[in-house]
Amino acid sequence: MVPNKANPELIEELRSSAEECAGEIIAWRREFHQFPELAFEETVTSSRIAAALSGMPGIRVIRGFGAPTTVIGILREDIDARAITLRADIDALAIEEESGLPFASCFPGVMHACGHDAHTASLLGTAKILSQRASLLRKPVIFLFQPAEEGRGGAKKIVDAGFFEKFPVEGVLGIHFWPQVPFGQMKTRKGPVTAFSDRIHITVNGITSHAASPHQGVDPTVIAAHILISIQDIISREKDPHASAVISFGQIETGEAYNIIPGSAHMWGTARVLDPQVRDFIQNRIEEMIPLIARAHRATATVEYTRNYPSLLNDDHLTDVVFSLGEQFFTSPEGGVAELAMPLLSGEDFAFYSLSVPSCFMLIGTGGELGLHNPHYDVPEELLSIASAWEAFLALSI
Repeated sequence: MVPNKANPELIEELRSSAEECAGEIIAWRREFHQFPELAFEETVTSSRIAAALSGMPGIRVIRGFGAPTTVIGILREDIDARAITLRADIDALAIEEESGLPFASCFPGVMHACGHDAHTASLLGTAKILSQRASLLRKPVIFLFQPAEEGRGGAKKIVDAGFFEKFPVEGVLGIHFWPQVPFGQMKTRKGPVTAFSDRIHITVNGITSHAASPHQGVDPTVIAAHILISIQDIISREKDPHASAVISFGQIETGEAYNIIPGSAHMWGTARVLDPQVRDFIQNRIEEMIPLIARAHRATATVEYTRNYPSLLNDDHLTDVVFSLGEQFFTSPEGGVAELAMPLLSGEDFAFYSLSVPSCFMLIGTGGELGLHNPHYDVPEELLSIASAWEAFLALSI
């Protein structure tokens, strides 16, 4: 991959073109935000994406590759070269929105709290910009609108279905709006960008009894509390402090009535680790500890530890190219370009692409105080057209 020489006129042209269609990009984003859909359920979203792509000259639309809600657009298939793939994730989260936005989610308990609506709208903007400049492309461009990033591994479905066998791809690029990065700044790094991301499901089986007679039963809620605290000791007292890792439980379910000791409790959580050896250690300790803790309290427990996402690895050469182009595109007053000092403990299924072909995943800063997966989260809409122009510049320059 050898980038084109610096072309300030092209950057200005792309920025101007993106501004001209900013209203449409924002309208797409608001529509996606208002009608969010969970992993592998993105039927309305994918139909809207396909309709928008179909209205752009020169783009062939493919639906259902690897998963029913996948949408792919291909521009300049006639060029005999390996393609550049630009990817956006399209699914939402099971969160009740509290943003108060006039275009807030219409669906109870479902929200775009991770910015995937903005990723999708920005990539549609990129597709529109490039469809108007198809003659300038040196390589085919694949616009990949991927379902089920949020824990369900939509990327793996697409890779396993033979995406890279069917479409010769030189590299895959992806962006994510990121609140912990200064507004308008682009950040990335070579090598590991995200953590190994695993899922944990623990079932504690006790004995039901009246709440006034807990001695006649075995309380799984109390045992779940012991398990929750004991697992944190793995991080604080058993793992090498120099090794980054976190274990969090976001869902615990137990009981149906306030005055009944339930018969079982369920805990769902995640482990995020940067070192594969630490990953092995944490999994082994969890699988070893949990049954013993339950047994000490006269109960039984089972553990389902699922290795979910691998670590996302940015290709060194492609990332050098992205940094070089970014220094041309992102001027310092607007935020500029910076290196991500450490890998994120977030999980990201873009990792499955990075295991197959050279890839680069980038963060574009929103500078907000609220983090991802927050019920008030919002993406500043003035960034959408900038992201559209940036991805168009990458496609034309790499």
